[in-house]
Amino acid sequence: MNIQTFRHSAKKMTIACGILAASVSFGASAFAFSDLKGDPAEAKINALHEAGVINGVTSQLFAPKSKMTYGQAVQLIVSGLALKQNPVPGSPSKASDYFAKVDDKSWYAPSLLIAVQNGLPLDKTLLPNAAVSRAHFAQLLDAALRAKGDFPVTKMYFNIADGGKLSAEADASLQTLLNMRIISLEPGGKFRPDDAVTRSEAAAWVHDARAFVERMTGSIGGGEDSTGTNPAAELKVEKIADGVNKVSVTVGNLPNPGYGLTIARIEFGDGQKAVIYYEITNPGSGIYPQVISKATAVAYLPEGYTASTKPLPGSYTPPEPDNPQL
Repeated sequence: MNIQTFRHSAKKMTIACGILAASVSFGASAFAFSDLKGDPAEAKINALHEAGVINGVTSQLFAPKSKMTYGQAVQLIVSGLALKQNPVPGSPSKASDYFAKVDDKSWYAPSLLIAVQNGLPLDKTLLPNAAVSRAHFAQLLDAALRAKGDFPVTKMYFNIADGGKLSAEADASLQTLLNMRIISLEPGGKFRPDDAVTRSEAAAWVHDARAFVERMTGSIGGGEDSTGTNPAAELKVEKIADGVNKVSVTVGNLPNPGYGLTIARIEFGDGQKAVIYYEITNPGSGIYPQVISKATAVAYLPEGYTASTKPLPGSYTPPEPDNPQL
């Protein structure tokens, strides 16, 4: 069978050129969900959780066999692939400009807005709590990858046994994801396109899509123009030794004291400028008071460098207290 090559639409990524940092994290600890034992996606789910991409339905349970809702699905894809706001003339500036049944104050509204601005195929009458089919989740993931990159991919045709149930658009998305080795067919070549995608299946596909982007670009992030939605950080610079400054990065408005902060990397640029990328860490297991809190991490820079901060692209943004978890 002939194998062709095509490209999948794309942006270049920047890779950090150096790092010199130490961090102080509050409340973070090794963690695993108690209901994932034996699940084929256990390691991938835990990796996404460790990266701050996905949470459980409670602090202890992931509910891997539960159906993924549209609100959860879009949040997972946007966070997992670090999609950013991409306003263009005529695009919506808030979720309710496009979606008839989405409250702008809902926890999933920002991700739905980003998804629409990046061309993900979502209906204006979408119900955020409705279940997503496997076929439509694949279409959404394929569209997100197109927003991320211009990737060379083999174009080998896969015979999908139950492909007669697919639209032409869904079939094209499946062929792309199959060639990327992000999804696979079941025994007998079936895909079960009309079945609801489970939380486990969705997490596994996003994990592998995220890994694909990282292999192709060296980074999942969006580079210098990142506009993440994490809370703004405060900087405090202190000279601690000849030629060395200590930079304390503090993020506030965290829902409880369990959240922490780490320095992900530092990019050193021209003109003695340094961009410190920070990431909010999830709470460990346990019960935390719902008190708005702060977390601090520390980096060290050569004297003379001017520091600025940015949230790590795709890093976790804590929900408001009492909001549903992804």
